Amino acid sequence: MQRDYYAFKRAELNSSLNNLEKAAKDLENAKQAKDKNARDKAESQMKQVASRAVSIEPHLAYLWFEAHNSELDNSIRDAWQKSLKASAIPQAFHFTPDLSAVAHLPSLSFLLHIPFKLHKPYHSKDERDFYLLENPLRREKVFQTPMMASTSWKGALRSAMRQLHGHITLDDETRDKKMIRLFGNVRAAESDFVAGRLTFFPTFFDKVGLEVINPHDRTTGVGARGPILLECVPQGAQGDFFVLYVPFGPFEQSDDDRRAEIADDLHAVAEGVRAMLTVYGFGAKTNSGFGIAEASEGKLVLRAKLAGEAAPAVAPPAPQQPELARYLESPTRLHPDLRREDGTLKSEAEYRRFIESQGRKYGKQEKQLYDKAEKWWEREGQALAQQTPTPTPEPAPPESSPVTTFTFRTLSELGDVAQRVAKQLREGDAS
Repeated sequence: MQRDYYAFKRAELNSSLNNLEKAAKDLENAKQAKDKNARDKAESQMKQVASRAVSIEPHLAYLWFEAHNSELDNSIRDAWQKSLKASAIPQAFHFTPDLSAVAHLPSLSFLLHIPFKLHKPYHSKDERDFYLLENPLRREKVFQTPMMASTSWKGALRSAMRQLHGHITLDDETRDKKMIRLFGNVRAAESDFVAGRLTFFPTFFDKVGLEVINPHDRTTGVGARGPILLECVPQGAQGDFFVLYVPFGPFEQSDDDRRAEIADDLHAVAEGVRAMLTVYGFGAKTNSGFGIAEASEGKLVLRAKLAGEAAPAVAPPAPQQPELARYLESPTRLHPDLRREDGTLKSEAEYRRFIESQGRKYGKQEKQLYDKAEKWWEREGQALAQQTPTPTPEPAPPESSPVTTFTFRTLSELGDVAQRVAKQLREGDAS
C-alpha cells in the first residue's frame, strides 16, 4: 500500500519536478547572460514550484532530487522548512484524562498533572521510511502533531529513577521492590510477571522547529560530516504531563501496609518526576541537553479525604435518559397536545382544532407528527394505557466519592505536598 501511495504521488509530482528543473535551467542561463530581471524571475518561479511540490509530497520530492545528485533538493528543503507547523488535535478525542475521573477509581488512587514549558528543545526520532531529514520528529499518525508517547514517558521516568536510586544493572532494579511495583518487571524478566501501578498518557506539543548540530571528531576536533538538521519541538513550546497511579496489590495485605506502600510510591514519583523534567531530561539526545522543562501550576488529585484538607464530594454522573420523540411526554405517555383527558389519543380532527385554536396553521409538519403518534398508539401506546401504573421507587442518590485536590506552582512545592500527604497516609488520616 505504501508503494502504491508513493507511486501515485510521484505521478502527481511529475509536472512540478519538471517545472523546477526548467526554472533552474532558466536561472543558470540568466546568470550567464547577467540578466538581473530574468534571474529574479527564475528564482521566484523556483520558489513557487518548490512550494507546490512541498504541498503535494515534500519528502518524496526531496529524495527524488537527492537520488539524482541534484542540488534542487535544497530548494525543496527550503520550501519545506517554511511550511513546518504543528496541527492541533481536536479535544473531542480525549487523548488526555479528565481529572474528575479519579472519583471513579479505587481508593487512594491519584492523578498527577503538570503543565510545562520546554527550557531546552525536545527531540524523539520517528521511524519513517520516507522523510526529508534523517532525524524526523515523532508525530501522531493521523493529525501529524508532535508528541511524546506514553511509553516514552514511562521509559524516561524509569531511567531518571534508576539514576536517583543508583541502579547500574538490571539486577539492581529487580531487587528494588518499589521500582517493580511502579513500573512492572524489567525487560529481561522471565518469571513472576507483574504490571506496574503507573499509567502514562501522551503529550502533544503546539510547536515544531529545527535545530542544527555539528558533531566533531574527538581526535582532530573538526566537524565529522558537517551540520546536521534535527526536527524538534523548540524551546518555549508547552505541553502537559499526566501520570495515573492505581494501587492494586495482594488481597491479604493489611490496610497499614497498603497505606505505607502508597505513601512511599507517591514520594518516589514526585522526586522522580522532578529529576526527569529538570535534571536528566526526556526524549532523545538528553546527554546533549535536550528535553529539559520548567513546570507551571499543576495539580495532584487523590481519591481520598485527608484530615484538614478540603475534599469536595464528586458524585458519579447520572445515567443519560434516552431522547423522547416529539409526540411523547414520557416513554409511556403521549404529549398533552395529542392526548385527551383520559390519556387516549385525540382524533386527527380534534388535534387539528387544537392547533388552529392556538393560532397556528395545520400544515405538513403537524400532519406528520400526528401520523407518528397514531402509529405509536396503535403499536404500543393503547396497551400501555390499559395497564395499571405501578409507582416506581425513587432511585437512591449516588454515593459521593471523596476527592482531595492539591495545587502546586513548582516541582519543589510538589515535593512538599507529596511529603505531607505521605505522612498523613502513614498515620492513617486518609479516608
